Amino acid sequence: MNKQQPSEEDQWIELKPGVPFISSQELNRIAKQQGLCLAIAQAAVYDEICQAIDLPKDDVDQLTQMYLSKQGITAQDQLQPFLNIKSWKENDLIYFATKGQRVSVFQSQAFAEEVELRFLNRKLDLDQVTYSLIRVTNGDLAFELHQQLLEEEASFEELASNYSEGSEQQTGGLQGPYPLSQANETVAEKLRVSQPGQLWPPFFLVDIWVILRLEHWEGARLDDNTKEIMLDELFGEWFNNRVMQYLNGETPSPLPI
Repeated sequence: MNKQQPSEEDQWIELKPGVPFISSQELNRIAKQQGLCLAIAQAAVYDEICQAIDLPKDDVDQLTQMYLSKQGITAQDQLQPFLNIKSWKENDLIYFATKGQRVSVFQSQAFAEEVELRFLNRKLDLDQVTYSLIRVTNGDLAFELHQQLLEEEASFEELASNYSEGSEQQTGGLQGPYPLSQANETVAEKLRVSQPGQLWPPFFLVDIWVILRLEHWEGARLDDNTKEIMLDELFGEWFNNRVMQYLNGETPSPLPI
């Protein structure tokens, strides 16, 4: 049975100052062979951020108390034994307690102005569409079913369940809600210019006839939750790029704040 790997905070044994126990070449070899290079580069970027972002003292104190409380440290006489076990000094405690908040502040300072542009570029992935379709290989049948829908001789659900040759047969033709970008390009173009309830005449798509109707379109809004998603995406791309620069031996540009 494999033992659970200790977390970053549980690995409290530290290298002692003085004569290095290993050369830099050997350390680099071990880091590569043990798969530690990526973790070291990521830690270096997080350290840059935490060093660059100052928080008000009241925020630091509050975050530190919250962190200690989560660790079960509720009394002052418990603090030093806890630090001793971790082999931490006070600044180590503050680092772990405030790291998340410092990264969050950094995200806002560095990428807030890019959020709206990212949202517009990603809107097709964020908009949700619900539509119905019927797919049949027989063109004459496709036009006959379309006519029945126009004359309301049968419901879309009924015809899809009885005649559709795709997986939508199981749902009465109903698809979604899905991001518009997930739909076939031709289907997405028709849905983009449709009004809810609009029924399209049969059209041929690759090797099958399609009858399509837009049911509902829920456009994405740049609310607080979406802003958070955009910030996370922008930060993630920047973070991964900076990590790769370190791994490639390049000198990264100054932090974007």
